[in-house]
Amino acid sequence: MKNSDRVPFREKLILGSGGFPSLFGYIGINTIAWTVYVMILGVNPAWVGLALFVPRFMDGFLDPLMGKISDNFHSKWGRRKPFIVIGAVSMGIVFGLTWMVPESWSQPAKLAYFIVMQLIFFACYSVFSVPYTALTYEMTPDYNERNSVMAYNAFFHKLGELLYEWMVPLATVFSLAYFAAKLPKDQTVELNGIRVVTWIVGLVIMAGIGMIPGLFVRERFAQKTKHQEKVKLVQSCKEAFSSRPFMILVLIVILNVLSGVLAMNMDRYVMTYYMANGNITLGSIWKGLLSSGYAVVGFISIPIIAWLANLFGKKGSLYFVYSLVVFGGIMKWFIFTPGHHIYYIGKIAIDPVILIDPILCGPMWVAVKIMLASMMADICDDDELRYGKRREGMFGGAFSFLEKTAWSLSAVGTGLTLWLSGYHK
Repeated sequence: MKNSDRVPFREKLILGSGGFPSLFGYIGINTIAWTVYVMILGVNPAWVGLALFVPRFMDGFLDPLMGKISDNFHSKWGRRKPFIVIGAVSMGIVFGLTWMVPESWSQPAKLAYFIVMQLIFFACYSVFSVPYTALTYEMTPDYNERNSVMAYNAFFHKLGELLYEWMVPLATVFSLAYFAAKLPKDQTVELNGIRVVTWIVGLVIMAGIGMIPGLFVRERFAQKTKHQEKVKLVQSCKEAFSSRPFMILVLIVILNVLSGVLAMNMDRYVMTYYMANGNITLGSIWKGLLSSGYAVVGFISIPIIAWLANLFGKKGSLYFVYSLVVFGGIMKWFIFTPGHHIYYIGKIAIDPVILIDPILCGPMWVAVKIMLASMMADICDDDELRYGKRREGMFGGAFSFLEKTAWSLSAVGTGLTLWLSGYHK
């Protein structure tokens, strides 16, 4: 590997830090919405699922457009960096505003507010995430060094995974400690705690940390692309979707998201209402414990997956991980069931059996984050050889569009599943 292709540790660390706010932006609204709108405000879960579907689906169409804008944009700060900074600040502010819905409003009014705020939020998230993703693709042309770059991104992504599910339990504890004695009895105590926590997440994690890659990372192709032909949206999408390797990666991610997000949304309700007898606080704690388990397993898996990829190749490491996750999927039937031996830490009941799930299924998400992102960077190099253009933004945008479509469908599936199962607050 040439020295010019090696990415310094400092840059890997700074670039990887963007994976932290990226994870919160990608999953934060979905994490809190089911608790706030279904469990606290009592909105029909089928309508909440639809409310999550519409903005995410419509936002997906913005991603290829944002990719085109980023690919064609030129400034003294680069093609990607200005959008990363603007997108980070705006999405952090809008994330806090999303949960300020008046409790006295009717159910349709609450849903309308939620949909509108999501439309604005995910537009801001696209401004941040598409250029940020493109920046990770173009950091190095070296085949194996890309695995290392993506491993740093995966580390911060897993750090976010370690923390994001604790937003609701933290908000509940904060509410009981501060708001319970200060607010009228008819005012929802838990919601006020969630509002405080989400403003902290929005301003500190999304806005504050999200700006860091845009301020301190170099752009490898900022000068090289100044005189290249303008990237055209429709033509570039056609050429992207004509790439067989790209379509294979897209299919893998769609299947991951459809199955993984549906399971992630449903296990909250299984643990709360089936395993914890309807105790929302205990269910939230167990969900936080499960999410933290996935994050810890993810941290441990990062160097192992990177080693497997260098030893057996990217495709070989994926075969191994997916074999493990098939077994993990079968075991979910036995893991998420009541009757396990419960341990107590103080007054908090802990079911340790649920931690088997991340041991079996957690490595898959790390492999997806490292291997598929590294493969996408390889595809961008192949695209340059075929068409003579650097358009990581377009590939990232098209990829994100399909990923968000799958995510939206899984949200609808969650709402319909809860409704058809007879769930009501």
